[in-house]
Order: sequence, then C-alpha cells, then structure tokens
Amino acid sequence: MNREWVDGKLETLALELRGFDVASRASHLFFFEPTDDVYKKLESGDEGDLQRVASRIAAHVGIISVPTVRYDWGLKMEPEVAGQIRSDSRVAYVQIPFFYVGRRYSLGGILAHEVTHQLLYSRHISLEDPNENEFFTDLTAVFVGLGKLLLNGALDQGGRLGYLSPDLIAYSLKKMCHVHTIDIEIALENLTGEARPLVEHA
Repeated sequence: MNREWVDGKLETLALELRGFDVASRASHLFFFEPTDDVYKKLESGDEGDLQRVASRIAAHVGIISVPTVRYDWGLKMEPEVAGQIRSDSRVAYVQIPFFYVGRRYSLGGILAHEVTHQLLYSRHISLEDPNENEFFTDLTAVFVGLGKLLLNGALDQGGRLGYLSPDLIAYSLKKMCHVHTIDIEIALENLTGEARPLVEHA
C-alpha cells in the first residue's frame, strides 16, 4: 500500500461514513486519547481492565454493542496479526493471544483495529479482497479517531504489528488533522517518542 491508495480509500470512507458522529465533533474531541490511565489499564493484565478500555474505544466510535474481549492461551498468529474478532448470532468477541498480556501499546493498537472491524461490520462496509480489507480496517481506525492508538501500537514491536506501515498511519493521521482543522500539537499529544516525529514529518 502507498499514499495514493490511502488517499483513494479516505475518499471512499468520506462517502461511506458521511455524517459519522466522530467527524461531526469539535476538532479537539476527534481523537481517542490514549492517556496514561488507558495504558495503565492495558498493562495490568486484567481482562476487566482490557474490557473497560475496549468499551471506551467503542463509545468513541459510537458502537452500542461492545465486543467481549479476552486473552486466549492457545491462540497463535502471524506477527502482524495479533487479534481476531468473531461473532455468533448474539455477540461479538475479540480474542488476543496471551503473548500480548501487559504489552500496553500493542494492546491499544489491537483493540483499535478489532473494534474498527466491529464498526465496519455494523455498517456492512468491506472490501472484496480479505487482505486488502485488513489494511482498510487500519485506515478506517485512523479515519474515526483511533490513529494514536494504532500508531503507538504499530511501533511497539519494531513496526511489525498491524497492516498499514507506521509511515502510512502517520501520513493518514496528519491528513485527518487537515480535514478537521486540528492543530498538530493536539495530534502529537499522547504519542510515544518514536511516533511523534513520524507525524511531524509526514
């Protein structure tokens, strides 16, 4: 994926999610802010804390039916794939490999991606190619204000977690600042020391 792909898919999202609540908020409320409190909950290892953060993320993007989140002892996945969302007729649930317990930045990125899957499912939005759809889900997470979680998480393991590269996440995040007239200083708040320069120079 490249910047041209990002630009084209952001146009698609502007049409598919027009009137979306996050987009209509005051600019300083656009981003979900991954504060110290959020990251303390994510590193606690407690599933209750994990669920509380997932609920806050879901509320930010307007999801009423919050997925149940749990660690899975036996779940093994490729390095860039760190969680999965499943659903039956009544409830959606997110499974995260036990390897990620306590890895706060990775967990933030995983939750941002998986909750965004739930948002897209709820609106019947997807791309035909399953692999491209995963990149599109990352981009959508940035589009709805979860870009800080996603970027911090993508950089947690040397840029191997997730689908969009850290550079493209930073580029997308900065584009959303232009769309919503958000000051760059607001965009840089609660980013890690590694993430901040990527956004500044995007």
